[in-house]
Amino acid sequence: MKVTRKTPKEHYMSMLVSDINLFEKDFFLSLLNIIFSFGSFFLGTIVLLTISPLIAGATILVTILLYGITSFFKPIARKNKAETQEANASYNTQLSNILQGLEVIKLYHVEEFFKPPFQSIITVLEQIKKKAFQIDELQSNLNHWIAASYQTVIYIYATFLFVQDQISLTALILVFNLIGQLVWSMISGFNFINRYRTSVDIFNRITQTSPALQGEEKMKFNEELSVVSLTFNYEHKPVLDQLSFTIKPYEKVLVIGPSGAGKTTLVSCLAQNLSSYEGDVNVDQVELRHIQHESFLEEAGYIRQSHFLFNDSIKNNIILAQDLDEAKLTQVLIDVDLYDWIQTLELKEDHVLTQDGSNISGGQRQRISIARELYHDFPMMFVDEPSASLDDMTSQKIYDTLLGLNKTLICVTHRHIEYLKPYFDHVIELEPLGGQA
Repeated sequence: MKVTRKTPKEHYMSMLVSDINLFEKDFFLSLLNIIFSFGSFFLGTIVLLTISPLIAGATILVTILLYGITSFFKPIARKNKAETQEANASYNTQLSNILQGLEVIKLYHVEEFFKPPFQSIITVLEQIKKKAFQIDELQSNLNHWIAASYQTVIYIYATFLFVQDQISLTALILVFNLIGQLVWSMISGFNFINRYRTSVDIFNRITQTSPALQGEEKMKFNEELSVVSLTFNYEHKPVLDQLSFTIKPYEKVLVIGPSGAGKTTLVSCLAQNLSSYEGDVNVDQVELRHIQHESFLEEAGYIRQSHFLFNDSIKNNIILAQDLDEAKLTQVLIDVDLYDWIQTLELKEDHVLTQDGSNISGGQRQRISIARELYHDFPMMFVDEPSASLDDMTSQKIYDTLLGLNKTLICVTHRHIEYLKPYFDHVIELEPLGGQA
């Protein structure tokens, strides 16, 4: 798995939203149309067999020809869809960056600087869309020409049979009605097959777990976590180099160092967020990349500098899908110094947060994210700058809570280092290697 920092989160968010919209639109609509088209064709062909086996056989052959044309265009259509998705993601990423920085752009009068690259992305997107449209139009025109030509031939042949008294007027009317309906419905059905396959590709892209995280072993941490010669590079720039240490269960480990030293990168490697490292990270003699990701998530929590908060109550943002334990929730709120503030709210813990907690302060958002991990009570806890948005007094309370937990703690910080050092079993001090952390 290649790791890069050049792809911003807006790219993935755009891809995800676009994928979900396309899947929702294409999958079920395509499936229903395929069922209807093939069902109609099957019944109509049986009727034609009773009128003229030759017409029925010819209809089946033309349908096979149309399917062959559709199959020929299938890889082209799927490739065009993927290119359109990527172009849309680039467009949305650029648009998001410009909108977020609009105030700065206008303040410094640099509109003309940002206009050319944005116009370039729009041009590329429209060219890709135009190419996809032209391919679809070519396939559609070819299918329509074959279908219309065949329909005309059958009309003439069926009329000839009627004039020769080989079929009745009722049969002639049935042929006229069925032949067009069958051929055109199959054209539609074949087109929907391509859309269905594309939607399945999208579904697999949304739900597929990275191969690097598809381990087979269960997470067990009873003996030690051993890091041996851990090395990591961002785009060939060294961040971690030949790092080795061990962590026993229930030990508290402090990771310190200046900005750019690789603190967050180290924790991300240990937390299965990054897997393209060199060296080994063994948990009870099992390499971390061989451990099932789902099993790992059941045993390890990760307190990041900021968690996403949902447009829901404080309570639901903390407990998520777990059952509510009132006593446990209250204790967690006390531990993160939120309880007194929540008591001042009209709805208490049922107070509703707007999206990503935009109606509360940064410190409150940080503490709610910490409360979420504490409530879920994982045996191992990774913590990245838990005091980043907190004052000194609140920070001390948070650290006292974390250090008092009967679990393994791996904590990254650049604040309160001298105060914290005596309370940790191990201190890992990193130095910058010229890369990015």
